[in-house]
Amino acid sequence: LFSLDPVDPTKDKGPHRKVFMPEWLAGTSVGEVMFQADYHLKELSMGEYDQPVLGMKSCFDNSDEEGKNEEWSAREWFVVRKAEIHMSEDSVVIPFVKMGVEAREQVLKDGNLVDAPITRGNHPLVKYADAFTHNFDLIAERKSVIYHLRELAKASVLAKFLVDGGVNLDSTWFDLAERVTDAGVMEIPQLWNERNITQVQMEGGSLVDVKSNGRNVMGGVDFGLDRFSVAAPRVGAMGAVAARLGPRAAARVGPMGRAP
Repeated sequence: LFSLDPVDPTKDKGPHRKVFMPEWLAGTSVGEVMFQADYHLKELSMGEYDQPVLGMKSCFDNSDEEGKNEEWSAREWFVVRKAEIHMSEDSVVIPFVKMGVEAREQVLKDGNLVDAPITRGNHPLVKYADAFTHNFDLIAERKSVIYHLRELAKASVLAKFLVDGGVNLDSTWFDLAERVTDAGVMEIPQLWNERNITQVQMEGGSLVDVKSNGRNVMGGVDFGLDRFSVAAPRVGAMGAVAARLGPRAAARVGPMGRAP
């Protein structure tokens, strides 16, 4: 899990800090991919760049279409919606994932921003998250950072498969990356995640009323792989697996539930 959180959630502006769970992800290539993907998602959400798919609208375009100048705070997460391990007919293990983006409205409670009990389906950021999810695979082919995040999710699913299945690996598998000694910069300046709309009412040349509404976006990456079971099927379960995956990806299982 990764998120960009305000150092002080009670202030409208200020630096954000990188939060990793587990903490050792800080400074790794894995953590950097999660950070870069989340940052770019916020930029796209806020309309800082052209949308990756024709017809997609930023959350502010959606808000303007509603004609409401209401204030809101919300967050959006990259999530894994489906995780499986397939095996080809020639015994190649293939991790499979379906990813998406989820959005939640937030409220300030006891000095911290927390998820609201209910987020309406037509919330501007929810509509953006739904559009991004619908076009996720196409966007991944057009945005390298989204592509690498999806590949990271696949690698994580494969790692979970090996660990949960008790597969014995040579020690060299655990020494492929150098140990991180410096996590790097953990706080960044205010990012492009906030926009304020101010309405000024004049009467007789005098200022009589000023209304300002702010909208901001938080969030991060939460694979949530603990929700999935991707261990190899037990001996005797092959028929059901083959029926589910089809002949092109039928699983062939060896002794002790391990792939041959």
